[in-house]
Amino acid sequence: MVCKTSSLTASPAWIRDLVLPQPLPYLFKKTNSAETKQRSGCPRTFSELEEGWIARQTQINPKTSAVKLTLKCKSRFRKSVNPETVRNVLKKHKYYGRVPRRKPYISKTNWKARLAFAKMYVKQSTEFWKNVIFVNESKYNIFGWDGKQKVWHTPNTALHIKNLRPTVKYGGANQLVWDCMASSGVGNLDFIDGTINKYVYLDILKLNLKQSENNLGISRHFKFYQDNDPKHTADICKLWVLYHCPGVIKTTAQSPDINPIEHVWDYLQQKINEHNISNKQELRKHLIKEWAKISGSFCAKLIKSMSNQLREVIKCKGGPTRY
Repeated sequence: MVCKTSSLTASPAWIRDLVLPQPLPYLFKKTNSAETKQRSGCPRTFSELEEGWIARQTQINPKTSAVKLTLKCKSRFRKSVNPETVRNVLKKHKYYGRVPRRKPYISKTNWKARLAFAKMYVKQSTEFWKNVIFVNESKYNIFGWDGKQKVWHTPNTALHIKNLRPTVKYGGANQLVWDCMASSGVGNLDFIDGTINKYVYLDILKLNLKQSENNLGISRHFKFYQDNDPKHTADICKLWVLYHCPGVIKTTAQSPDINPIEHVWDYLQQKINEHNISNKQELRKHLIKEWAKISGSFCAKLIKSMSNQLREVIKCKGGPTRY
């Protein structure tokens, strides 16, 4: 007579291997029972396939909101969930909400032009870029800058003076400036009052470019580098540059990422933000003071990175870069 036993260990080894799946021996040793217990916590809202669908919707349109995705899930899966649940699914798939970077719009034509420009100059040596004068204009505001700015503060201190971004009616005053730079340093800072057009820009070139060339100690066979702003490409300005500059580099539109003077402007903006400026006279004073502190080594480092910036344009196939 065969005696039946409820003990699992009384069965032969080949029966245990046949009946039980692999994870159960570990479970049995831990709990002394082969019974599958109910898991703690809330039941799962979305299956793996449903979560994958949500992630793909974000990949198709990264600008869609969690609220809109929640409505889509309700329509597709007949599941009414909180938007925070959708956010958790996206975080699980390595999607995080961030403020998008601001980059100039680049048309398809400019994509090709930028790529061709980068391929043409990427093999130029650092010595070539040392003999280039980069020029541009920039605007500085008295009450902060035009970009997005964050502040760190503790709870209930949002209205403290140091945590505020002061504003004034109609935006407050600002100062438009022109300057140039080379590998040896920066040129003369020129303040522009009112609207700048092709005639004003021509007067700026006549007054400052030659003087800056001498101050920078650059070669007499220097090359001139500017963007394709309409006032820069006006006929009278192009003719003056043609007759007074030994060489001119024909640049592409919407390409501030391959003009190192843009990094100088950003650096100057950071320094200006450190001061408490209340009027235009103070703004000019601090602009002159901080501009004079920009060293030649800082400019030389920017010029040295030109080849890296051009390689980045080629890597992005003419599209926006991280610069």
